[in-house]
Amino acid sequence: MEITQRRPIYSIFIIILVLELAVGYYLTSIYGFMSGDASSRVANAFYVLYSREPNLANIGFVWNPLPSLMEIIPLLFYPLFPKLASDGLAAVIVSSIFAALTAALIVKAGLQFGLNKWLSITIALLYALNPYIFYYGANGLTEVIFIYFINMAVIQILLWMQYDHAKPLIISAFALAFAFWTRYETVFFGSAVAFVVLIWIIKNSKDTLKDKWHQVEGTWTVLLSPVVFSGLLWIFFNYTIMGDGLYFLTSDYGNLGQAKLLMEDEKFTILVGNIMPTLAFVMERLWYFCIPLLIIIVIRIIERRIIRWDFLVLFLLAISIPSMQIILLLKGGTAAWIRYYMYAFPIITIWLPYEISQMRFKKTGSTLLILGMSASIVIMGLMMNNPRIASDEYEAFRYNKLFTEQEMGKQATAYINNYLSDKIILTDSFSSFRIIMSSNHPKNFVVTSNRDFTKWLEKPTEHPVDYILLPNPQAVLTLDRVNQTYPTLYNWGADWASLDKEFKGYWKLYKVNKPAPLNL
Repeated sequence: MEITQRRPIYSIFIIILVLELAVGYYLTSIYGFMSGDASSRVANAFYVLYSREPNLANIGFVWNPLPSLMEIIPLLFYPLFPKLASDGLAAVIVSSIFAALTAALIVKAGLQFGLNKWLSITIALLYALNPYIFYYGANGLTEVIFIYFINMAVIQILLWMQYDHAKPLIISAFALAFAFWTRYETVFFGSAVAFVVLIWIIKNSKDTLKDKWHQVEGTWTVLLSPVVFSGLLWIFFNYTIMGDGLYFLTSDYGNLGQAKLLMEDEKFTILVGNIMPTLAFVMERLWYFCIPLLIIIVIRIIERRIIRWDFLVLFLLAISIPSMQIILLLKGGTAAWIRYYMYAFPIITIWLPYEISQMRFKKTGSTLLILGMSASIVIMGLMMNNPRIASDEYEAFRYNKLFTEQEMGKQATAYINNYLSDKIILTDSFSSFRIIMSSNHPKNFVVTSNRDFTKWLEKPTEHPVDYILLPNPQAVLTLDRVNQTYPTLYNWGADWASLDKEFKGYWKLYKVNKPAPLNL
């Protein structure tokens, strides 16, 4: 591809990157709110560099490590710009880059499949500037990183289907591996990609059935080796360091551990084991992201292309990740945030250049798809303002309980910085990561990843712990290790600890009462 052809790709990357960084900075550092999941990923990277015991294992073994590994790079400049950690700007930088990369990838896909540059740019802009997609580029969460890698896999599989070259297959293989190091949904998406390869070879190869199977085996070996190896490596790391190969799955800090709390919510309990209500629940959320798919279906019906193998490929890829939510809901294992269903939209979008290239009436079809992408902007924007469907997104733009909780954390940080700067404070970093990253002395905190954390937590009076910081044990904060070890400490205190400071019902700081020395 010549440099003149690449200019639209570079231009869209720069435009989206600048916009995402600007909005991300506003949300985190001026408006003052950031998703807890995004902040915790920054914290995992922060502990690698700046905790009492800096080491790579501090990145944690619950969440896939690639986002935090990438956030280590901007955090190298934390001593010069503390807001990279305290405001979570390290995550904003990474998510903004990947949002811009995805937009650039859409433009490149358009040019690869013969679309003119203005149509390619229009599709990319309608995707990247969709308020829902744009918000996830600016908020530091891992979704946009994952989207880039799965979109890369989709476009490369399409190129492989068209040209049958090895290079796209190899790129797709590594995209799947990086996707796994980002999010666990790769298991379902990768399975769908593998099935797509199977049906495509069976449909297109003219060899015998035995030879077709050998071709599938060879193709799968190339495509799936990196991601399978990545999964086995992750299990190995969990086993050697945490003592349990499935720690990422069984830990109380993980999704399944937190999902136990969902059994207190009737909205989810009525879905467990009930397939029809679960399907209705999923479809109610999934349709917001499928407007372009519905238009593709209409166009294919009109052009008599609906019964085609490539449409089956699109359908399998689009529903692969949402199907994971169906299984988890039936098992009571997911909170079913609306963002878990968003992946259908980027997969369909990256498919559009190929889809348009196959149309008989390209001008009409392109116009309809542009209208569908425009309608998605309105529909998804309205959805973000529906607290019943998009509670996370709705709360992010309102000064509600979550915002107040973060403000109380800032007050706790200020108090510790002003009055306890030389004291050792024990706390579970699962809950207090923002306070730790905002502290002027993060090495004064005894946190979960420290080797002596459990021993000091069990007998704080016998070890050099001056204070214990713990959150109000509500909802997911009941999983806090301090609350788990001392379930009555927050509400009733203890004879070995004196309440030093309370932060409006969100945090309490207890001073550890040391036994008086014996006079011999």
